[in-house]
Amino acid sequence: HSFCTLLTTIAMTTKSRQQARERPAATGIIAGFNKGHKTTKRSRPVMRKARLALPHKRLRAVKAIISEVVGLSPMEKRVIEMLRVGKEKRALKLCNKRLGNIRVAKKKRARMEDLIRQQVQKKK
Repeated sequence: HSFCTLLTTIAMTTKSRQQARERPAATGIIAGFNKGHKTTKRSRPVMRKARLALPHKRLRAVKAIISEVVGLSPMEKRVIEMLRVGKEKRALKLCNKRLGNIRVAKKKRARMEDLIRQQVQKKK
């Protein structure tokens, strides 16, 4: 139940991809930023793959239920132990090595820190 609430609190949207970006108009000057002939710029349409970044309530609920039933993976248990001891950097390095991406590794470490925080609050 606690992990389910944790997943619902995490926002999974990236607004910049969902909205068409306004491009600055050309200045009519031969050099510099926005150089070139003055034309009316049309905004680019939103890419279809940007839909993937939208929040999926059902998917998040399914993941939460699975994680509740299955529990933590051995790597996650190890990361939690490292964080309890106070080795944040080592935990991040382990996540980075196993997951292959620093951004995903930081997210994983943050989730584990939140999980520890929730366990402490539950005990009180």
